[in-house]
Amino acid sequence: MKFHEREVDLVTIRTPLPPRYRRFFQSISKVAQVNLVTGTLMPTFHLGMNISTVSAYTLLLFKSLRKLRPAIMDINASVYTLLRSRRDLVVDFRTPYPLELAWLGHRNLASLAKRMEKTIQDRLVIAANERMASLCKELGAVYTQVIPNYPTRDFKSTIKPTRWKAIHGLAPNSHVVLFTGCETRWRLKSIYGLDLLLESWKLVEQSVDADLVILGDILIDYVYRKMQSLDIQRILLPGRVSLPDIANWVDCADVCVASRTPGFPKHFYDDKDSTKISEYAALEKSIVATGYAPSDQYLLVDQTSEALAEGIMEGLNGRITPPKPHYWEENESLMLSLLEDFWFR
Repeated sequence: MKFHEREVDLVTIRTPLPPRYRRFFQSISKVAQVNLVTGTLMPTFHLGMNISTVSAYTLLLFKSLRKLRPAIMDINASVYTLLRSRRDLVVDFRTPYPLELAWLGHRNLASLAKRMEKTIQDRLVIAANERMASLCKELGAVYTQVIPNYPTRDFKSTIKPTRWKAIHGLAPNSHVVLFTGCETRWRLKSIYGLDLLLESWKLVEQSVDADLVILGDILIDYVYRKMQSLDIQRILLPGRVSLPDIANWVDCADVCVASRTPGFPKHFYDDKDSTKISEYAALEKSIVATGYAPSDQYLLVDQTSEALAEGIMEGLNGRITPPKPHYWEENESLMLSLLEDFWFR
């Protein structure tokens, strides 16, 4: 089949696309024309537990009634398969969504998401790491392939660290500790351990001269109240930034942190599924992680403020082994070969 005859759908719940799906789009476009199918009419950085989410899923459900092409689909968009059986559908399993929803207290939604996981049965499934791939096999996937959430090779800084620090009011030789948050502000507190990070930073500030930078959509008023109650000063909140600016921040950091809220299920998450950790590793930065599964890519510490603070200070003292960089391109050829065999041969 010639290139112009090859068309596939990339199905996800919203735009703009998360980084993983931007990479899928770019890669699959090398072997076929890619049509983006989403549940949102207008771009939205996040969907909350509200009517906008219901509308997005409803729209995606009815889009499945039109002409269907071979597709790769985010597991969270599984309503796309409810009205028709899809034999040429590849499912991407990037997060154990029912587990997250149940922990957050959304039990009805967790039950619905659990039913949506039945989409995996007898399917070809791409998973973000080995633990998720094993779960997919248990759920009945006929074949699983791990494609980690690594950045592309062009994830590089564009401004020298000393210049970047000067732009943001930091001394050229200052120590920087970086935490890359997320686009959904409520997840920062409920999932990504914001309180734990701030409590640990109080201990770090008492011992070393350094600045904490938190990227992402922040609950600014909440953070300022916590800073006041904890009596901490050296925190910079640039907010949501572009991908090139994330690279500039990572490049100027001495230590990078990945944290999850204590109690949140952690055995499914590691450096392969985590965008932030793989971006830290791409620029070979010392990484301190808490609330993740073990990996040789980071120093894993207990989920206490004392342990996290001690880990950060270990990194500032140069006692953490730098991680090995990995990139999306390492697995691209394997993925494209797998998809071409499944869809077109």
